[in-house]
Amino acid sequence: MSDADPIPALASVCGLYCGACSVFLATREDPARLEQLASRLGQTVEETRCEGCRSGTLSRHCRTCKLAACAAERGHAFCGECSDFPCVPFEAFRTALPHRRDILADMDRITEIGAAGWVEEIPQRYACPGCGAINSGYDLACRRCGETPGSAFAREHGDAVRAHLRGRS
Repeated sequence: MSDADPIPALASVCGLYCGACSVFLATREDPARLEQLASRLGQTVEETRCEGCRSGTLSRHCRTCKLAACAAERGHAFCGECSDFPCVPFEAFRTALPHRRDILADMDRITEIGAAGWVEEIPQRYACPGCGAINSGYDLACRRCGETPGSAFAREHGDAVRAHLRGRS
């Protein structure tokens, strides 16, 4: 990524699309969901609130992100720019939770078409085929209209998401 190319605010350093993050969506659109997430995470609503990984309002998790700190220390806008990519910490992060399953391919896509192009196309992976609402990777049914699956991501990774959600309760 050249210095002349602005980095879209919703393109995280690791390749996650912030616009489909449960915390981001709750911060922007659903205060009750934000309260539920904060309670589940054992933190305050203010600690949970997030406007995206490159914004000035970061969740507790994003404020302490080791991948973002590493990329910044090495002078990279994205993990995929590093000669050590994919590294052990990136792979551990990628495989820990189902919503991170596609970030290796997303890093490749960002390299191929640029961050701005990726941020233009990536919402379609999380958009409801019925109403167009953007859903998180954990919204198996659309959070607005209830259509199932709620997105192409839910269709592709629904079994892994369900298994994760069962294990968490």
